[in-house]
Amino acid sequence: MISYLLTPPQQLSQAQASGLPLAHMAFQLGADGQLHAAASLPPGCRGGLMLVGGGAAPETGSPQAVLQQILRLCVQRDFRGVVLDLETPPTPYLCKLIATLDQALEGQKRGLFLPEAYSGFSNRAFLYLSSALSGGSLQGRLAEAAGKYGKDRLVLSLHRSCEDFFLPSPQGAGHPISQQELRARMAQLEPRVFFSQDLCAHYFTYMSRETGAHFILFDDAVSFGKKLELAKAAGIPRCFLLYPAVAEFLPELQGALGV
Repeated sequence: MISYLLTPPQQLSQAQASGLPLAHMAFQLGADGQLHAAASLPPGCRGGLMLVGGGAAPETGSPQAVLQQILRLCVQRDFRGVVLDLETPPTPYLCKLIATLDQALEGQKRGLFLPEAYSGFSNRAFLYLSSALSGGSLQGRLAEAAGKYGKDRLVLSLHRSCEDFFLPSPQGAGHPISQQELRARMAQLEPRVFFSQDLCAHYFTYMSRETGAHFILFDDAVSFGKKLELAKAAGIPRCFLLYPAVAEFLPELQGALGV
């Protein structure tokens, strides 16, 4: 399995020590239709993937300026592909950018990585999907995606779950809590922790006098290892890991990641 660490430039040296290829979280689409550097990369930093955040992209307009900037950086930095980190619904601007970038990167033999929600905009791009679920089965989710898109196009994006759900939770939406909050609640409650084979994550329940029943779902090195096993069994050849979230687990995950 090819495993990429999604890494902010401020943590570049620590992430490089892992020996894994990196996806550099150093670029953003601007509302002005230009590509902006979120943080600078050292001059000698080459290889890996270029990750471009898309939260501020304009609704309309020509993406040619951004396209040329991305392609130039790919050549200068020898990036092997581009990850578009798009969290907003498709816009005319983003649709044009994906279409032109997809064609240009194919000509350069570089990859394009898109979130699954944008699967309809490219027949060749790699599609990344989150490992985080609040219901259903991760194994079933991966099998369904592999059947729909082809397993070779898929990337499992390991998301570190840490959420507090009210029970019942008909919408399946929890409230994110920090690792500090998780540790504090576990120290206070001393709960019995279970492992969900379907969600591939740990959980425990507790009662609050003020807010009633709760369900806390969280990940650690064991659950990440199980998720990687499921991805390998499904024939999914790539994964993304957000470096700041998984840094403490990397020594335990070396075998699963093929380091």
